[in-house]
Amino acid sequence: MQKKITSKTFSYTEKPDSEVYSIHIKEGRFKGVIYSYGKVDLKENKELDKLELNFKFVIHEGNRRYDIQTLNDSRKFKDYISNILKFILEEEFGQYDEHPAADIKEDM
Repeated sequence: MQKKITSKTFSYTEKPDSEVYSIHIKEGRFKGVIYSYGKVDLKENKELDKLELNFKFVIHEGNRRYDIQTLNDSRKFKDYISNILKFILEEEFGQYDEHPAADIKEDM
């Protein structure tokens, strides 16, 4: 069973050679791994009534347990960082689910 992703699971970190923030995993078997997301695609699957999440990523640092190649080949790692990305998207955009209605009056 996979541990639930929380804000304590990871942190954002800056890499001197990159313009985007990287993710530093703080807990669990992948603790110490640093990676960045690349292109992220959200695609609606109307047949299954689901939103598909596809993304690219680059691993900058492995940890004592896993090297970069092992992580790139690991289905468990990909699932784990997929869950982190879902958490980030829900935290960032989930809070905007309800938009207050605005009354707009136009003078003609």
